[in-house]
Amino acid sequence: MFCAFLLLPFLFTSALALVSAVDSSTLVSTATYTKAKGEGFTKAIIRGYEEACGIGGEVDPNFVASYKNARAAGYTDIDMYWFPCNGSGNKCKSYATQVEEIGATFSANSMKIGTIWIDLEKDAAICNNWNYGTAGNLAQAKSLIAAIKASGFNFGIYSSPGEWSTLFGSTSVVLDSS
Repeated sequence: MFCAFLLLPFLFTSALALVSAVDSSTLVSTATYTKAKGEGFTKAIIRGYEEACGIGGEVDPNFVASYKNARAAGYTDIDMYWFPCNGSGNKCKSYATQVEEIGATFSANSMKIGTIWIDLEKDAAICNNWNYGTAGNLAQAKSLIAAIKASGFNFGIYSSPGEWSTLFGSTSVVLDSS
């Protein structure tokens, strides 16, 4: 799947700027990235880690190849998103281990990633993640945030108001105010 979205807003001094980005969760060829770049997309965001609940989470098998293809197409502004493995019925690796696997992949492949976007969304059909109830989900999310903060990587949260209220019971829940 190859889709486009806008990251809104990035604040630069006192002006707002829109960044057109491509988001991929499957292998993307250099030709496709080149076409997207030619159409004005300046950032690539690649799924770097998938929940893979049967094995506790894994670096996406297409991550490194898609990253290399994006670089070959001329992208220098590349982020990734992390779809963490969790759920009470899954034997997931710890969040710290998941982050370590991401970092090891960056190092082994000399990858320059700007931001790790943590994808917070319920997947009841496949892995039944985020099934701890709203209070338990909040505790899990805070643990996840602690693990990524400890790594020193830049991170952000990717979610929607609907997902947020499903996971945490309200759209006003704050995971981290730093």
